[in-house]
Amino acid sequence: MSLRVFLFLLMLLAIVALMGVLYPSFRFIEGQMMILFPSDNSVETRAALDTLLVGQLIIIVSTLSALFVFLFVLFNNLVARPLRGVVKSMKAFTQKGEHLPLPKPPLVPSEVRTLVREFDTFLGRVEEVHKKDEEVARVKSDFISTAAHQLRTPLTGIRWALEALEMSDLSEEHKALVKSATDKSHELVSIVGTILDISSIESGKYKYSFVPVQLEELAEGIVRDFAPAAQKAKVSVYVERTGTPLPLVRADKERIKWVFNNLIENAIRYTPAGGSVHISGEARNGKLYMWVRDTGIGIGVEDRDNIFDRFYRAQNAIAVQNGGNGLGLYIARTIATDHEGDLTFAANDTGPGTTFTLSLPLAEV
Repeated sequence: MSLRVFLFLLMLLAIVALMGVLYPSFRFIEGQMMILFPSDNSVETRAALDTLLVGQLIIIVSTLSALFVFLFVLFNNLVARPLRGVVKSMKAFTQKGEHLPLPKPPLVPSEVRTLVREFDTFLGRVEEVHKKDEEVARVKSDFISTAAHQLRTPLTGIRWALEALEMSDLSEEHKALVKSATDKSHELVSIVGTILDISSIESGKYKYSFVPVQLEELAEGIVRDFAPAAQKAKVSVYVERTGTPLPLVRADKERIKWVFNNLIENAIRYTPAGGSVHISGEARNGKLYMWVRDTGIGIGVEDRDNIFDRFYRAQNAIAVQNGGNGLGLYIARTIATDHEGDLTFAANDTGPGTTFTLSLPLAEV
C-alpha cells in the first residue's frame, strides 16, 4: 500500500468517524430544542430542526472534506512526491547503476529535505567508492594478465625442455623425476592459461562469438572425447536423446564447450567406479536447460554457498583428489551468465551425487 493510499483511507475513516459522532450529537440537540417549542407544532418544528441540523451537518462535512483534500494534495506534494523520488532513485541505482538527480523543493518539511539531501549524498559516496573499486579491479586484472603473459613464455620453454629431456637416455629414477616435472609444468601452463581466461572475461576484453549451437551434438562429442578417461575410471557417461532434437541455443560454441568439458570432467573425476554421468536437456520458457547428473561424492552442505567462488574447492573433493585450482566452476558460471543464462546445482533427489543445470537462451529462428 502506497503512502498516498494510506493517507486517503485514513482521511476517509476520519470523515466517517466524525459523522458517526456528529449525527447522535445533532439528534440530542434536536431533542433538547423540542422542549422549547409548543407540542402542537411538533411535526413542523421537528421538520424544520431536521432541515437545519442536516444542513449544518452537510456544511461541516463538506468543509472538512475540502480541508482533507487540500491537506492530501499538500502532503502529496511536500512529502509523498520527494519520497517517491528517493525510491525511484534507489531503484535506478540498484538495478542500472544510474544516479538520478533528486529535486530539492524549498517548501518541504526540514526532515524530508534532510532525508533527500543525505540520501543524495549517500548515493554520491557509494558511486565514488564503486568507481574506486572498479579502478582497483582494473589495475589488479591488468597486473594479473601481464604477470600471466610473462610467466607463460618461460613455462612453455621449460615444458618443451623437459619433454625433450624425457626422450633422452635416462635412468628409470631420472625418467620418473623428469616425468613428474613435465606433468607439473603442464599444470602450471594450464593454470596460467586459466588465469588469463579469468582476466580476459572479468575485464570484458573477451569477445564472444554467438552462433546457433546444437548442445546435444556438442555434449555427445565431448562424451566421446572423455570415453578413455571414463573407461579407465569405470564410470558410464551417456547423453539421453529424445525423439525430437532439442532446439538450438545462442552461444559461443568454444566457450560453452569449455563449460561442458569442465562439468563432465569433474563428474567423472569425483564419481566412484561403477557410477554414472547422465546428460539430458529440455526446452521451456525461451531457454534450453541441460542437466549433468552424476552419482559421485556430492557437495557438502557446508560448501554449497561457496562452490562457485574463485579458488574454492570442497573438502570432500580435496580428499579425493588434491590437484585442482578451484577456478573451473567459477569460470563456467561466468561464461553462462555472460550468455544471459546461468549455471546452478542441486543434490540429487534420489541417490548420491549432484546435478548441475546449465541454462542458455534459445537461438532466434
